[in-house]
Amino acid sequence: MEKKRYKILIADDEYWTREKLRHMIDWEEYGLDCLEPAQNGEEVLERIEAEKPDILITDINMPYVNGVELLETIKKDYPGIVAFVVSGYDDFEYVKGTFMSGAVNYLVKPVAKIDMVNAIVKALEIIGERENEKQEHLKAASLIQDREYSQLIEREESAYAPGIAMDSGIYLMLVKIHNYNELVRQSRYDMNLFSFNVKREIRRLSGQENILVFNHVFRSNEFIILSDMGNQGMVKLAEKIKIHFAKKSDVCLTFVINSHSCSIESVRMAYVEAVALFMTRTFCKRNEVLLTGNRESEKQEKYMNKRFTAVHENRMKNFLQSGQFKNVRKVIFDEVGLCKCEGQKWGYLEVRQTVRQVTNVLEDYMLQAEGRKNHRDILEIDSLTEAADKSVESLDEKAVCSAVEDMIEYLEPEYAEVPTDTMKGVVRQAVAYIDENFFEELTLDFFAKKYNVEGSYFSRMFRQEIGENFVLYLTRRRLEKAKEYIRTDEANLTEIAFMVGYADYSYFNRVFKKNVGISPREYRNQNLSK
Repeated sequence: MEKKRYKILIADDEYWTREKLRHMIDWEEYGLDCLEPAQNGEEVLERIEAEKPDILITDINMPYVNGVELLETIKKDYPGIVAFVVSGYDDFEYVKGTFMSGAVNYLVKPVAKIDMVNAIVKALEIIGERENEKQEHLKAASLIQDREYSQLIEREESAYAPGIAMDSGIYLMLVKIHNYNELVRQSRYDMNLFSFNVKREIRRLSGQENILVFNHVFRSNEFIILSDMGNQGMVKLAEKIKIHFAKKSDVCLTFVINSHSCSIESVRMAYVEAVALFMTRTFCKRNEVLLTGNRESEKQEKYMNKRFTAVHENRMKNFLQSGQFKNVRKVIFDEVGLCKCEGQKWGYLEVRQTVRQVTNVLEDYMLQAEGRKNHRDILEIDSLTEAADKSVESLDEKAVCSAVEDMIEYLEPEYAEVPTDTMKGVVRQAVAYIDENFFEELTLDFFAKKYNVEGSYFSRMFRQEIGENFVLYLTRRRLEKAKEYIRTDEANLTEIAFMVGYADYSYFNRVFKKNVGISPREYRNQNLSK
């Protein structure tokens, strides 16, 4: 069933204002149609019957029929239209008549983009209430807010200043959900519903109206909270969120709170600071609350150990060259201690850096090895490197070690091993599971536990039976489905990434481009032109 598209009509007697408002938002991206703007209230009334707009954005001070008169007529003859007012006058006494006439919002010129977003969101919520499709409209409204607010932390310089009234300064909290598969499953693998549900619970737990919560559209497991409640208020909110989600699923959360306030213009820097502090958290499946400026956290960052040394690197290279893969594993897992990172309380950044250093050595060996320089081999080892790097986000020692082990196993010379009938059956079941559940958080460790087999053995048997490494098979199935969705589905690219198992759009974009040769956006444009 095709989704209904809602029509928006802008009315203003000033040409430049009309043009600014019509181009302020990418309406098409949100499934909204922005009609040709009207120059005055009289023109609006002439066009309403034929064009049937759902939302009207009108200036209050226009010739012929002014905004108040227009809204009175709309309220009487077209009560289904949701209207809000734009005006150069910031005197509420002057415009309060518009509210009596049915307007739902009032925006002062010059209109900030986020103020426009919030007004459209409010209008969609009202339409949803009327049409008994409340959840779908709330999800759509939630998505608009997420995309537009995410620009605050993505852009070097913000082109607009959101209208957030927080007189005492803004405090930022980054909430990162590490193993969120259960929450996603409860949301039926619907990214917008997942985002909406999490934000709704955070707002409810805060007990405050003046709080902004949005989901980072390029990293679906990150939520950003902006509030004037102060850092102690944020700490209390973090505790409430921890308790709430502990009851719902086995998720692991990291909370990073800016201990000093910032302005709306410096939100991006506050976010960057929060991400930097996040890197110092302990690598383990335990909730942590971190405050910027905390001395212990700063101290941890200063004396962070260099786990992978030049000695380890040289020993790895020598063992790889002589084909002693058993000793390669010994260096990584025992001498460097990657398989003991949780017990030894490594920091997140220590694990991340160690995995990258180890995979760099393995990748270099592959590129230098005879018969390992064709495009397919390079593409495959690159995919395995990406998967190992991404595994760190799970805060799961076994998942990280399995990903590195999978890379070593790929480089190791193949030797025939007769699989048992039982193991053949396990591999067939695993393939069927991947084909049906490619969107889930699937790892070698997951299948090892599911079928009660040793991870490296499962990996070898999978590759021997299927002719393709487990990670590469999973990646191929996900990308096949992603291409199908891009060709046939109206969902945006971020949603499609989520639908096929990638919470991080930047990661999905890299994997897609390396394997398909072009970006997801270029692939969509090519198929639209056919």
